[in-house]
Amino acid sequence: MECAIDILTILGSVGRVVLKAKGDDIPTAVGVANVITEKLMKGTSEIADIIVDSESGTGKYGMTLVSTIAIILVKK
Repeated sequence: MECAIDILTILGSVGRVVLKAKGDDIPTAVGVANVITEKLMKGTSEIADIIVDSESGTGKYGMTLVSTIAIILVKK
């Protein structure tokens, strides 16, 4: 919730925020975006775009692909 409040402050002053996450942090980023758009700023903000990708990373067994997401929130 602390993260959502910080993003809410930035979104209120700038008008656009990009939430970026990768791997196991993706569900948290999606949850924060939903809290902001559906609870804290319902009707005054929206998700403009969602970009899903993957990047190379090193894992326990060599090179692996790690999922990434970028959620763009905008103030209406």
